[in-house]
Amino acid sequence: VVLLEGSNGWYCQADDLGTPDPDPMCFDQTWLDWMYAKGAGEAPTVSAPGFAYMLQGGSEASNTDPDATEPADGAEWMISPPHIMILLPGGLGQSGLTSDFTSAGPWIMYEGTPYEHIMMPIGEGMMVDMSAMAEATPAG
Repeated sequence: VVLLEGSNGWYCQADDLGTPDPDPMCFDQTWLDWMYAKGAGEAPTVSAPGFAYMLQGGSEASNTDPDATEPADGAEWMISPPHIMILLPGGLGQSGLTSDFTSAGPWIMYEGTPYEHIMMPIGEGMMVDMSAMAEATPAG
């Protein structure tokens, strides 16, 4: 259901009904294409940087398994802080970023899969040294 038709190339969804907490997000065309590919079980083609944001944070079943719909036995839902998500053409292979989401800095979600992306916490008390982001962003 479209609540409000926009004209700036961004898309927003109010919630992911498959998660326990409200997790609204907004994303650009690169992310929309990524989501369609993921939903179809296909590897996305990322030909331009993609940006999305979840200013309320979100809840994910797994930081490592993009197909997980519920946490593994004995695990809890991963609650992410408010963040920006970044897709880069060519993946994140040698980015130098961690996949540890408890690091209080940017991390790679779904590392080593076709769905890997950068999660960058934002908000008061959550900003970190951006030098790691600069190293992860390809020049030119």
